[in-house]
Parts: sequence; C-alpha cells; structure tokens
Amino acid sequence: MASKTTTDPELQALLDEHGTYVKYTVAAKICGCSAKTLQRLTRDGQLPMYCIGRSRTHRVRTADVYALIRRVA
Repeated sequence: MASKTTTDPELQALLDEHGTYVKYTVAAKICGCSAKTLQRLTRDGQLPMYCIGRSRTHRVRTADVYALIRRVA
C-alpha cells in the first residue's frame, strides 16, 4: 500500500522547479541569503548537507531549505 502524503503547495512548487537536491548557490537564491551563510548553517548543524556520488558534490535538500525559511519567517 502506497501512502499518500500531502505537501505544502509552496514546497511542491520549489521541488518541481529545482528538484530534490540543490547546490548551495541555488539554495541561497531561494532563501535570499549568501551561499556562505548556508555553509555556516551546515557547519553548525542547522542545515543537513548530502554528498552526492563519489565526486564530493555537496547538496542540500530543497525540503530542508524550505523548512529553514519557514523556521526563520
């Protein structure tokens, strides 16, 4: 049985436009802050970061960025 989850329309729009994982620069545009600020939040443990593949590509989840915006607003 597949469970049907409801998603906030704003979050769903971000997911449709940007995908599940985004670079820090894209996340910064979504938040309206700098990429360095988001990297600092990652370092401080407030924003989870994910390594994609073997190439040391760092990404943040779009849902986490949206949650950060909702938490601050």
